[in-house]
Amino acid sequence: MLGLALLTLLHEDVAIAAGASLVSVGTVSIGVTAFTLLCGIVIGDLFIYVLGLSSLRITWIRRRTEGPMLERCRNALQHNLLPTLVTCRLVPGVLFPTYFACGAMRVPFLRFTVITLVTAGVHVGLLLTLMTSSLESAALQVQVIGIGGAALLIALRTRRARSIVKALFARIRELAEPQLPPALRAALHGNPTRRAIALPGLPVVPAGAPTIGWAERIPPLLFYIPLVVQWFALGIRYRSLTLPTAANPSIEAGGLLGESKIACMELIGPAARRWAARSMVLDNRPSLTPSGLELLASGAGLSFPLVAKPDIGWRGIGVRLVQDAADLHAYLQGFPAEGRVILQEHVPHAGEAGIFYVRKPGERHGRIFSMTFRYYPHVVGDGRSSLRALIADDPRASWKAGLHREALAARLDEVPAAGETVRLSLVGSSRVGGLYKDACGHVTATLTARFDEIADAMPGFHFGRFDVRFASVERLAVGEDFRIIEVNGAGAEAIHMWDPEFRLGDAYATLFHQQALMFEVADACRAAGAMPLTAWELVRYQRRQQGLLPLYPASN
Repeated sequence: MLGLALLTLLHEDVAIAAGASLVSVGTVSIGVTAFTLLCGIVIGDLFIYVLGLSSLRITWIRRRTEGPMLERCRNALQHNLLPTLVTCRLVPGVLFPTYFACGAMRVPFLRFTVITLVTAGVHVGLLLTLMTSSLESAALQVQVIGIGGAALLIALRTRRARSIVKALFARIRELAEPQLPPALRAALHGNPTRRAIALPGLPVVPAGAPTIGWAERIPPLLFYIPLVVQWFALGIRYRSLTLPTAANPSIEAGGLLGESKIACMELIGPAARRWAARSMVLDNRPSLTPSGLELLASGAGLSFPLVAKPDIGWRGIGVRLVQDAADLHAYLQGFPAEGRVILQEHVPHAGEAGIFYVRKPGERHGRIFSMTFRYYPHVVGDGRSSLRALIADDPRASWKAGLHREALAARLDEVPAAGETVRLSLVGSSRVGGLYKDACGHVTATLTARFDEIADAMPGFHFGRFDVRFASVERLAVGEDFRIIEVNGAGAEAIHMWDPEFRLGDAYATLFHQQALMFEVADACRAAGAMPLTAWELVRYQRRQQGLLPLYPASN
């Protein structure tokens, strides 16, 4: 295996052919061979890159990589890095000089490594499969595929070719779409809403707008694989896989997971407390009675109805609106014994938004990286259909129909009046079918200044999302009439990427940017003295959170 890996440094295709021969005679498995070849190829590619980078120490070479023409070459190479590296992998004879140039022209190491790893994996998998199935014809097939693929890739870089391909696909879709089942046709168009979505305080979503994006259709474990790969790459770059736990030194685990929600809220100092919903925390003891709960709430300046939620939570699990002390007592009966519960004033504003704020240590002003409007899951009555039928017929509500039918089992046969809006869940998270819409266009300098003011009152907070409820978009834009209902740290997402109108590539671009920014902020915090958790400490937080979630009572 070591010899096979070293052979890739001399000639990749010869090494792959040798590996295919070993697999064909049963000496080693195809998995071990593929892994060995991949390691050898990637190490060799990185060696060529480092060779190019190291060559800049030679004055003669360094002088010849400077100047306007070379700067244009560098910009062109970085802008077209993916098709360039794919072409190098497919066409023989151009890999060494191109990879050497990537190092000499200082192409970002992380981008180079990720693209090289992916292209090498496809290259090895394709050739190894072809060679093990038909060793004699593989060479010709690979040459045809490689040269044809490179030619196609180069052709598609032209504007004319892209317009032709786009028109061709549009024509194919026009012919094929009428033949598809109605459900599949709706899915291709993002399950468009048949009516305008109009909720108090929020912009109207017009009829025909998509309600389910491609990002939501991918199973979560599969969707997050590219982000896990980037996390490991960033961890290697910054020399710590747990570095994000230092992004917010004043929050346990940096707010990555398992943190106390009440502790995050209490970070908001007296100077900005008026912007936060009033909250208190209590331990769920068996001795608590309805009358005792009434006294505790009134002593904290709270009155029913209240929102009860776990102190350690995730995506709205266990959040419930309780109407009175008896209702709260019943909620606590299904809550883990000695578990911590937050009681929070019920903010009556219908508008809800997630505002992602970032400010590096030492900066005077931060920025709102993301803002998202949340439309809580609901249906609108027509005076004829039952709640069960309305849920099944609504493109968005039917996405989480099983969850809604379980939560509203006693009301499914009700027939809401025409025009009546029936809220299906208190929380508006995507877990229960809430609709997220990009609101970055509504971010103003005044709103940013307001959150600068709030962050000034939160020592050690640099990166996270404020979940707020607000009276109207206009009042929110001027930083008024809103209340913070939750503060999330490094584990929060820039949720505007879940807008169904976002393309999958744009969603990933947003999350990649957010994750890179998180490591950057955490690195600055580490330089200022913050210490990230160890891997074992982070696992303990994760286990504690995951152990509690199944024990919480249902939301409403």
